[in-house]
Amino acid sequence: MNAEKINLERQRIGTWGALNSLRVKTVLEHAGKKILDAGCASGEYVDFLLPRGYDAYGVDLFPAKTWQGPNRERFSVGDIRHLPYRDGEFDTVLLMEVLEHVPDAEAALREIHRVSRKNLILSVPDAQIDPLFSEAGLAFHHWVDRSHIQFFNQEDLQNLLEKNGFSLRRLERINPIYPELLFFSSFPIPIRLARLLARGCRKLPCRKNRFMTLLAVAARKD
Repeated sequence: MNAEKINLERQRIGTWGALNSLRVKTVLEHAGKKILDAGCASGEYVDFLLPRGYDAYGVDLFPAKTWQGPNRERFSVGDIRHLPYRDGEFDTVLLMEVLEHVPDAEAALREIHRVSRKNLILSVPDAQIDPLFSEAGLAFHHWVDRSHIQFFNQEDLQNLLEKNGFSLRRLERINPIYPELLFFSSFPIPIRLARLLARGCRKLPCRKNRFMTLLAVAARKD
């Protein structure tokens, strides 16, 4: 898939660059003062961080209309495999739901390593397939999103980071999945009842928690 088609797909989905509370919490806990949001899309992280005292910038392969606001000088058009910044210019680089779209993930991480001083905070869809969903013939949008060309499980991501100059400091699964609602809504019952039954199932002690995103903090190795 070429760059233009990837951009059309991201517009169709309409969620790239959107703030996520757990990602924001991780950024506030681990980021340095000067931050680059690589693959920033609409620039929401930059706009969120600036009034909180961070020196934040964004770069994306495609410009967004939202860049035309008061923070427009903070944004640049560029490929994350060839970033238009000096060596070690940023304390922290954010890479939120981006790496799965990049043809050469190693080249992107090497370039991020070059421009960072402290660490990298990134999230990617978790490609680990739960047997429950495999047996049911279900797939998350990650598997059918035509702009996703890279797939990572926990081990893959850790190995990729270590190979390209980073040391994993924290890794967690976020964005819970609730298959119970899908199950109960498949029956000819009112949706309110389906939701009530699904909520009840989530309280069962034997229930297994399932998540669809990996969130990592990785320190830069010299």
